[in-house]
Amino acid sequence: MASLRGYRWLAALLALAGIATAYAAFAAYAIDRPVAPGPWLQTVQQRGTLVVGVRQYARPAPPKAPTPPEPDHFDVAMARYVADRLGVTLKVAGLPGEPGSSAWQAAQRDVDVVIAGATPTPGGDAVVSNAPVVPVASAYAIGEGSLLVLRGSRYQRTDDLRGQPVCVGQGSAYATRIAQDFQGVPKVYASSIRAATGFLAGECQALADDTPVVARLLTLQEWRFYRKLDGDLQADASAARIGLHAADPQSAVWFEQAVRDWRRDGALQRAREQRAGDVAYEASQLQDGLVCHS
Repeated sequence: MASLRGYRWLAALLALAGIATAYAAFAAYAIDRPVAPGPWLQTVQQRGTLVVGVRQYARPAPPKAPTPPEPDHFDVAMARYVADRLGVTLKVAGLPGEPGSSAWQAAQRDVDVVIAGATPTPGGDAVVSNAPVVPVASAYAIGEGSLLVLRGSRYQRTDDLRGQPVCVGQGSAYATRIAQDFQGVPKVYASSIRAATGFLAGECQALADDTPVVARLLTLQEWRFYRKLDGDLQADASAARIGLHAADPQSAVWFEQAVRDWRRDGALQRAREQRAGDVAYEASQLQDGLVCHS
């Protein structure tokens, strides 16, 4: 029996190695060449619908009239870009709770693809229910971020925030860099607007978000008491990756090309600017007595 288990273990390792080798071969071939969808994506095309799991959060609403969570527009923009490229209809599924939670995993059972920002797990591998998700090599959410602090605070450089809480939204590509680069302590909230609310309430010494978001927030009258910290915050280039619910190397490389084009042809920048407008609008509603519901 022990010998049999050993053979099974070896077979599993060889299978994983085979997938990795095939992926590398496809990737090397496809650097400058269009790649057709692999067998798994061809099945999606035949079905005519791509089901994508994305982040979701409740928008600001009156205290006694909370609104239900809605999909994150940035994730949906990437999902729509992929669906249009495939020529299929997009079906969006909001993923509830925190990444890796039982509710989150249960909601992933019926999705083809996960596009939900940075979703690290303790083991370093993404999971959908009990099945592995194959991550696309390149992150779909990258770009410089910024840190906001109280205007009269003592913080002048990122290193001044060592050991201090920094508010970030769920799926932020900046969280790992905050911890690694200057030993800040990321405090994760359900969304960017919830992180902004926590920062305004004094729950953190700084707010970290995409640079266009911070720039738009600083145009609001109620944010005049805050300032951008000198220096930029780099996103973790390996954090916000798309996860595929299939071990198909050719389909993974097709997604890799799609992500590269998304970043190169301006679609990513347009989505960043749209997200900045969304967060600024939500922040402007807070002064009207609306609140963020978790």
